Amino acid sequence: MSCDSKNHQMHMCALKRQGMDDCIKSFSDNPTVECKKCGVKANSSKNLCAAHLLDSAPNVEGGHGIVRIDEIGKPHEGSGILL
Repeated sequence: MSCDSKNHQMHMCALKRQGMDDCIKSFSDNPTVECKKCGVKANSSKNLCAAHLLDSAPNVEGGHGIVRIDEIGKPHEGSGILL
């Protein structure tokens, strides 16, 4: 899965690569969506590559729980994604 959004620079994984940890924290202080690619949670789907709703939609990858800030944008077990 790749992200072809013209706004990818505002996605959590891109912000992490840019060292924008404060921005990441402000975009995830009240999360409502989770990225199906890396599992990070955010307040808005506009900050994720592959968003799905937290409690109101199934997680097709089986669930990730909490993702630490240092794990954002990295491949994870069970994802089948190589970055």
